[in-house]
Amino acid sequence: MKTTQTAIAQRSQQKLYFDHQDMDYYFAWILGRHIYDGSKAEEYFNVASRIVDGDAESWQQEWLKLAQEIEKLGSQALNRGDLINGRKLYLRACTYYRAPLFIMNPPNSAFSTNWKNMKFCFQTAASLFEPPIESIQVPFHDKHLPGYFWKVGDRKQKRPTLIVIGGLETFAEDCYFMTGLTGTKRGYNVMTVDLPGQGVNPESGMFLGARMGNSVKAVVDYALTRPEVNPDNLAVYGFSWGGHIAFQGVQDDPRIKALIANPAMPDVFRAALAQQGNHGIGDPISNSVFKQIAWRMGLKINFNPKDICRRVVKAGEYFLFGKVKLSKIQCPTLCLAGEGEAQITLDIARECYEQLPNPLNKLVIFTQKEGGEVHCQIDNPALPNQVMFDWLDEVFSSKSRQNIQIYPDIDYELV
Repeated sequence: MKTTQTAIAQRSQQKLYFDHQDMDYYFAWILGRHIYDGSKAEEYFNVASRIVDGDAESWQQEWLKLAQEIEKLGSQALNRGDLINGRKLYLRACTYYRAPLFIMNPPNSAFSTNWKNMKFCFQTAASLFEPPIESIQVPFHDKHLPGYFWKVGDRKQKRPTLIVIGGLETFAEDCYFMTGLTGTKRGYNVMTVDLPGQGVNPESGMFLGARMGNSVKAVVDYALTRPEVNPDNLAVYGFSWGGHIAFQGVQDDPRIKALIANPAMPDVFRAALAQQGNHGIGDPISNSVFKQIAWRMGLKINFNPKDICRRVVKAGEYFLFGKVKLSKIQCPTLCLAGEGEAQITLDIARECYEQLPNPLNKLVIFTQKEGGEVHCQIDNPALPNQVMFDWLDEVFSSKSRQNIQIYPDIDYELV
């Protein structure tokens, strides 16, 4: 069944639960986290049954109630020494504190409180992994970009490493749930960082801008200081808007040896221009999402939603897209997309693949039949992860990846 409410952009053609497209998309994101212990079916469907379709306040209140309940259970589990269940409960509490933020206007006290609770729950869970997921700070000009690094094991053996770059509305904690432990279980370190405009970096004056490739360079600089990172096997994965940011970062940085973009979007200006009539003006939830995007771009909150498209157009004209030259992307590139995305998105992904020069490039359009039609496959992240790491194994065909027995301590079963 198709959804009926106009959304800020086409990200799926199928209804999961709610008629409101944006609300339904965010619900799909919550659902998809269950595979990495970030949500539970009986919990999220129970909450969904109590939410008034299309009502932001109802959405926020119901998820917050669940988050507080699950966090309390997590604390009780840890107090009785049940570390495994405690970790799982805190991962779910992280998701449920995250849920209200999807359609909450920043900056305000409720937004800040939910973010702090989300971060606390994730970091509590992160400390309970073996080895623990490490909180990191990446130097960037006179400030720092917060993020996480999860490694294969305690030994400082150099491993292939994947840098995950999130989208326009993401937090670094979200990026964990896009890959989970799939990477480490297959012998890859994984790291992610809130770039300018992501997380709560706008509060520090760091906004999404035209030269995002500079922040990617800072992340690569940091990665290469780590003794666990094999500099010959360093890949970048960008999802949603992060797919475009990844192209910006890779085109002038030969240290990045492989690129994955989901969707493959070197020309986000063209896509934004094509969809500028789909922004759902007058819908409270869509407007709330646009206000958050405006905040991330450093725009004034009192605005017309069309200003977002004008900002993207201006950035495209003067900064971004004249500098994104596919001929400069020499590393192997995996171009991904879901068939439920807007036609312009699919067109750009296919054109991108055709223009990239490396013979190891690959294009995959996930279908509804295989469970991958939604934008970034947020409701089924195991699907792109299988494709991504299989492809990286082929690309990184060095000695360290030829013999899987080199890592006898790793369970290679996909999470």
